[in-house]
Amino acid sequence: MAATSSANIEAEIRAAMEQVIIAHNMTCAYSSIVTVHGEVLHNDQYHHPVRSGDLLLADVGAETSTGWASDVTRTWPISGQFSPSQRALYTVVLAAHDACIDQIRPTVEYREIHLLACQTIAAGLVDLGILKGQPADLVEMDAHALFFPHGVGHLLGLDVHDMEDLGDLAGYESGRTRSQRFGLGYLRLDRPLKAGMVVTIEPGFYQVPAILQDSQRREKYNSVINWDRLAEFSDVRGIRIEDDVLVTETGASVLTAALPTSAEAIEQLVGG
Repeated sequence: MAATSSANIEAEIRAAMEQVIIAHNMTCAYSSIVTVHGEVLHNDQYHHPVRSGDLLLADVGAETSTGWASDVTRTWPISGQFSPSQRALYTVVLAAHDACIDQIRPTVEYREIHLLACQTIAAGLVDLGILKGQPADLVEMDAHALFFPHGVGHLLGLDVHDMEDLGDLAGYESGRTRSQRFGLGYLRLDRPLKAGMVVTIEPGFYQVPAILQDSQRREKYNSVINWDRLAEFSDVRGIRIEDDVLVTETGASVLTAALPTSAEAIEQLVGG
């Protein structure tokens, strides 16, 4: 974050993070995402200029020599100050992030954690005038997924998406299969939580052109979206906040808590 003020392109900010990983004799756990185009969920391009008014989304993790992986995302303003529209949507995503972590404990269904994120984001977008209707109804019709299309997280361990090379064998409870719903189909983890698991919590808000400009979706959801109000948030391409959370016997421990998530703390780190 502190390197942002002297950077001209995304690659320079990426380099500031990855050199710390390398200096600790580790490797990156996956291809770093460091981009002003946060609406591209797995962006692996780093040539874009970083300009005042942009948000930078950085999704970067280290992997130890024994294989253990981390996975952390923060989003911050290039200028060091969130615009009012950026801060408003950041606050919505952070509310979902905090609500989900607060509910993590053994026996809780991870799907319910995901749905809590969906509900919180839907409620926040209603409050901002972007969505219209009751949050529960909006989630039931998957309207939230227009802006939050992915699952709220995944297992983390000896791979950044632990055991996913085996398909849904580890991520899904026996007998469960992926939903065909727009708002649930990308859920990577659908099983009760157990003490000792490490999971990610990573809600987000994105304006993905391929989703928002799709004619069928625009027709289906036209009555619940205030398009004119949404246009007032055009300086937000993508926001994601991600932490790694250990499920303990009595609740949860945020392993990545040393990196702040509050807008005020982030502005201080970026702006100096």
